[in-house]
Amino acid sequence: MKHYRFSPIEDEKHLLDAVRYVVEHASDLCDKTIGMRLPISSLTIFAHYSDEYDKLIKIVKKLGKPFNENNGPRIELSKPIKLSGNIIRHIRIRIPDPYRMQVGCCDFDVKSYDPFKKKYLKCKNLRVIKRPEYEMIEFFDPDYDVLAYIVSN
Repeated sequence: MKHYRFSPIEDEKHLLDAVRYVVEHASDLCDKTIGMRLPISSLTIFAHYSDEYDKLIKIVKKLGKPFNENNGPRIELSKPIKLSGNIIRHIRIRIPDPYRMQVGCCDFDVKSYDPFKKKYLKCKNLRVIKRPEYEMIEFFDPDYDVLAYIVSN
């Protein structure tokens, strides 16, 4: 029985289908939550199986150079991907996590975190997640199999 949309991702074409899906659905989630769409330049695809994770690492390494790592490698794309008015410059592959059943997530780009937080945090389907070195606002909805974030720094 298949539990995850797209998984296991086997090749670059299916990875790009998942990237497109995350951008489209995260943008819809944003519009539903705050009444507008925010730009996206970085996103994460969630691997759900260890062999899928290994395969995805090999695929993304062909698409660019390592940028940094946080729960999986992040790649700066040699050729940014243009989707729905967004220019995706970074893709990260998240290590398998049984609590991450979604296809993936993205980071929305905003000019200033604090004014955004003050204006929109009262909206349904937004919550603050605090980390030792930063905080972020999470966009979530049980009807969506994507997540989205705005990171404080």
